[in-house]
Formats: sequence, C-alpha cells, structure tokens
Amino acid sequence: MTFAFIGAGLSGLVVGARLKEAGIKDVRLIEKGGDVGGTWYWNRYPGVRCDTAAMIYLPLLEETGYIPSEKYVRGPEILEHCERIAEHYGLRDKALFHTEVHSLEWQEDQQVWRIRTSRGDDFTAKYLGMGTGPLHVAKLPGIPGIESFAGKSFHTSRWDYEYTGGDAHGAPMDKLADKRVAVIGTGATGVQCIPQLAKTAKELFVF
Repeated sequence: MTFAFIGAGLSGLVVGARLKEAGIKDVRLIEKGGDVGGTWYWNRYPGVRCDTAAMIYLPLLEETGYIPSEKYVRGPEILEHCERIAEHYGLRDKALFHTEVHSLEWQEDQQVWRIRTSRGDDFTAKYLGMGTGPLHVAKLPGIPGIESFAGKSFHTSRWDYEYTGGDAHGAPMDKLADKRVAVIGTGATGVQCIPQLAKTAKELFVF
C-alpha cells in the first residue's frame, strides 16, 4: 500500500482525490463509519445544514461537475456530494469501512507503517495521513441521573427517526405528536433541530 489515510470525511476525500490526480492509485481510506462523509455521515438530525456558503465549503465542485442547490446546503446534499467524490475518484475500491485503527507502528527497516485494525486487518503503507476530526464522538451531558432516565433519549448525531418519525430531508416527525420533548443545548445543532421539533412535538422544552 502506498498511502493510507485514517478518516473518510472531507479531509480524507480531498487527500485521496488529489493523490489519484497525481497518479498515485494505491490509496486506502480507513473509516469507522459505514461510508464516506465524516461528520456528515454521523449527523443526520432534522434541519442539519452547513453554516458556511456551499461554494466555499464543498470541495471538488468543478472536478465533479456539481453545482450546489442552495447557498447554505442541507446535510443530505453534503453527504451526497461526499459520496459523489468517492465515486468519481474510485476511493471506495480499497477503503475499509466500519473499521478503527488499533495500532500504528513504524517499521524502520522497511520504511513503512504497519497498520492493524479492529477487524483484524494487518498491512503496511509507505505514507500515512490522518483526518479523524473532533465531531465523530458524541458528547453526552454529565447530568446526575442521566443513566437511569427511563424515557427515550439519544444524541443528535445518532438521531433515531425510527422513534421520532420523519427523515433528514424534512419529513414531519409525526411520531412526536403526543410527546413532551426536551433539547439540551442551543449551539448550531440545537438552533437547527429545535424549529423542526417544534412543528410536531406536543410540547418542547429547550435547556
């Protein structure tokens, strides 16, 4: 293996694309999610979109021939563009999904990295890159009693549409019509999902 990259979010996709353009075909992405997209793979909560203009934020638009549909595009469209990049450059061919790197070891005699994963993979790469990002791990609030809370709870980055109804494209969350819902947090994610919840929930509390 010539180049291994940990993470298949935008960093991994852009590095992989540029390597392919430079003629390096032996590229492998290693990703704990089930596909490319990084934070846009994990975050599919209602109302999700990017607060940076799409023509600035989305990479490789000219290379893939894509024009964003809005100035501030929604999450599903960003995820689709990530998939488009992977398809355009053949980055899924040697990718390892649902896979975490367990150890990295520099082999001085061969001048390569030995990479071992959670799924038993054991291979070497001449070059290694990382773009793991900070947003793939859900941060739960350290509230006393949260572990014994008897109601339904989940983090926005692991949204449960099976429970709420609706989808990331904006379908109404009709299963919340008889539910009292509480949202903890008023950052960008809260600001985006709160109006969507307010449309359907019986009662909504924001903390």
